Amino acid sequence: MLLRFLAFGLALVAAAGAADAAKPEAPRREVGEIVEERLKAAGITRDPWGRATAELGSWAFNNYRFRRGDDARWAERDFDDSDWKRITPYELPSRDGVYWVRWKVTQRGEGAATRRDGLLLKVVASYDLYWDGQLIGRNGRVGRTAEDELPGVVDALFQVPRELLGAGEHTVALRLSSFNTGFPGPTYGLNFAWGHFRSMLVERSRTSLLSVMAVGASLVGAGVFGLLWLLAGRRRSLLIFSALLLTVAALQALQAWRWLFEYRYDWHHPRLVAITVLASALAVLLAAFVLEHFALRLRVWAALALAVLLTHAWLSSDIYNWVSLYACTVGFTTALALAVRAAWLRRRGAVAACGGLAFSMVALITAPRDFLDHAFFLSAGPAMVGLVVAVVLQLRDERREAEQAKLTAARLEIELLKKNIQPHFLVNTLATLIEVIEQDPRAAVGLIEALAGEFRILARVSGEKRIPLDQEIELCRAHLRVMSLRRGVRSALTVRGTTEGLAVPPALLHTLMENGLTHLLPRAGRQDFELTVERRAAGTRLALLARGERQAGPETVSIDPGAPAADGSGGGREGTGLRYVKARLEESFPGAWTLAGAAVPEGWETVIEVRGMAAGTADGPAEPAPAARGAPRRKGAAPA
Repeated sequence: MLLRFLAFGLALVAAAGAADAAKPEAPRREVGEIVEERLKAAGITRDPWGRATAELGSWAFNNYRFRRGDDARWAERDFDDSDWKRITPYELPSRDGVYWVRWKVTQRGEGAATRRDGLLLKVVASYDLYWDGQLIGRNGRVGRTAEDELPGVVDALFQVPRELLGAGEHTVALRLSSFNTGFPGPTYGLNFAWGHFRSMLVERSRTSLLSVMAVGASLVGAGVFGLLWLLAGRRRSLLIFSALLLTVAALQALQAWRWLFEYRYDWHHPRLVAITVLASALAVLLAAFVLEHFALRLRVWAALALAVLLTHAWLSSDIYNWVSLYACTVGFTTALALAVRAAWLRRRGAVAACGGLAFSMVALITAPRDFLDHAFFLSAGPAMVGLVVAVVLQLRDERREAEQAKLTAARLEIELLKKNIQPHFLVNTLATLIEVIEQDPRAAVGLIEALAGEFRILARVSGEKRIPLDQEIELCRAHLRVMSLRRGVRSALTVRGTTEGLAVPPALLHTLMENGLTHLLPRAGRQDFELTVERRAAGTRLALLARGERQAGPETVSIDPGAPAADGSGGGREGTGLRYVKARLEESFPGAWTLAGAAVPEGWETVIEVRGMAAGTADGPAEPAPAARGAPRRKGAAPA
């Protein structure tokens, strides 16, 4: 499925490239076609000179007259330039001294003349602008060398004095130099627009409006998802999405920069390179987010496809806009293919992501030139909305699961307390107490004190979410004192490692130790326990070793419902105690814990590993570590 979608996207890009390659001078011919469409739509006609005329606000791309050298007479209106070379708008030479360009425009009617008083030039060069031989503006300083030249701005708007306007033909002349262009190619382009001066000023602001909105919305979204990453388990998908929105904000900020702030033309090349790099980063982050958020197992294939296609994009053309569009096509196509895969696997929110990415792909295919410009907010917006919906749905489901886990933990806590005071426990303990009173009254007093001590600790910790590990150890030792007196088997708990500053759910080790007492037989009249505490960079490891003779049973037991046991008998059966352990671990350390148990020569060892336990306190949960989607990894545990 993924390969088919990638092939489809690549076919679209290849088809566009093949269509351009079939024509000579593909970039120029492509621009010419767009110009002709705009001219026809605006009612523009051309005369034998290739000059274009239109009503208010039209673009006028002309065939220019070009000559190298420098002569003040070349600015005059009636100068004969018939022997000058005729060039297209994209044949101006770079780094080639001082040269002149001339073309003619025609005003029709007195009313139109009074309105069309604005000239907008888009060119990476410094120049002097003449209208009918009169100097009406300078952009930078024209120089014969790179040191003499002062770079002008890329987009410059000039107002033609009213006294120079009138019906008929007018001559526009430019004296140019372009030593600081930055582009590696030998030529560059000149775009010229002619219209109402004030309307053109307003149009520049309108062009940047959507880009500014995209910057603001993306920055807000990046901040929100960055905070969610910090506060909601530090999951990589949230961090990637925050980085994705920051990339969109930077991309649109560079687009808006051109229209809001004038910059020197020697900054135009670095700006386009930065836009192309950001477009490539957008493609990578988009695919990475879909992979990570929906936990898809296609990382290697997706990485290879992105690497190959983005490398081809950078090598396929010298036109940065084309490379940027190619990169966006690769990114959106890959993300859509992965989202379709996630929808096929019934991942939550995948359908919304597919819908948003599909809308954006349609916008990219139907209006590619506007995709990265002012229309990006509208074109890529559906994809961003679809991905946000997918994230929100997942967060909502996780919140529901967390609330359910709390309710389950509360119910199991009550069951655990009932288990500790259930009749058979009290009956057996009282029977032992009667027997001990008859044989050794002093030992009976010790049993009563031990039993009261255990119940006091249980009453104190039962309502807490987490308690200090030292307090949990105290509870375990109190229980072992009761069981030693009751069973006539000596039991003790030894602790290795530092326990200071660690906190665990109440009765966590107590429950696992009770399992050991139930399922193991004493050795030489003893049944001891050993707790090893290891602090690691990634978290804390607690290993509880129960010493004794192991009764018949599997070497390891799975605690995942439905998971096969080591003996092949099917899913491991869970008792109340083991369910309590799982529920309390998930409540305190959501998605950041593992629980495993296995037979060892000494008896049975249960290992709990928690990421972030070392930072916990008895008053509240530690900051959870990054959680994977779905249930936490649980390999095995002590028998229930």
